[in-house]
Amino acid sequence: MPIGVATLLAGLKVLPEVRAVAGSRLPDLVSAVLVLASVTLLVLGTVQGPAWGWGSAKTVTLLAVAVLVTALTVARTLRHPHALIERDLFTSRPFTGASIALFVFYIGFAIFLLSVVLFLQGQWHYSVVKSGLAIAPGPATAAVFAVNAGRIRARFGRLLPAMAGTLCMALMAGYWMLFTGAAPDYPAAFLPGLIIGGMSAGLTQAPLFAAAGTLPPDRATTGSAVLNMARQVGSAIGVSVVVVILGTGAVHTVADFRHVWAAEAIAGLVACLAVAVTARRAGR
Repeated sequence: MPIGVATLLAGLKVLPEVRAVAGSRLPDLVSAVLVLASVTLLVLGTVQGPAWGWGSAKTVTLLAVAVLVTALTVARTLRHPHALIERDLFTSRPFTGASIALFVFYIGFAIFLLSVVLFLQGQWHYSVVKSGLAIAPGPATAAVFAVNAGRIRARFGRLLPAMAGTLCMALMAGYWMLFTGAAPDYPAAFLPGLIIGGMSAGLTQAPLFAAAGTLPPDRATTGSAVLNMARQVGSAIGVSVVVVILGTGAVHTVADFRHVWAAEAIAGLVACLAVAVTARRAGR
């Protein structure tokens, strides 16, 4: 709460006020409800799948309804002139690629955050405080790269840092899959992966969120909102992936966590592919 209050007070001083054009309409309420319902149903179905059974009537019905509502959401977005997610935003290929990449990247990022906490406490029997301190080098590394994001972009552009960052996510997960075992060995088996993960977060986020700048000035704020929504939805699904792979039991093996990290590596590679493909097409 103190951090939140300080952020609000600082925001009142430093953030510019951006108002909608006079006479502009609010987003379509139906499309907003459909977006919320599709994400909620999908996450609920995947989280409860292990407990209910993937072949149970409840799980199958819930996921089927989630697919149906998602299709309705897409149809509403394409047809309604004031849908919550504006279709015209995606005429910009860099923005489209950034939206997809952020969505997939944050699936992997949520997997990373949740899995390392569960691993350190469940496998290596770290306390809550010790786990937090053990993870701290990752965010510290991310902060170093994030503070220098402007210099990095000025030298290498937007594409290379985003691709390098998403690849670092795959490398982080791959390192833990190869070197992390049941016996605690933080300096050699865990810390290098955290440093690579910090590089991933620091390199990836700034260039992908900067894709809102490829939109017309009057759509940049809406584009930023869509990118943030992609981030949040991806994070929710990433948590669901961890629950699906680990299950609901209290005891997990190192092999279980390697499966989780494999999913994280896949997310990093897919995010990198999304950035590369859309950037290549935009160049053409």
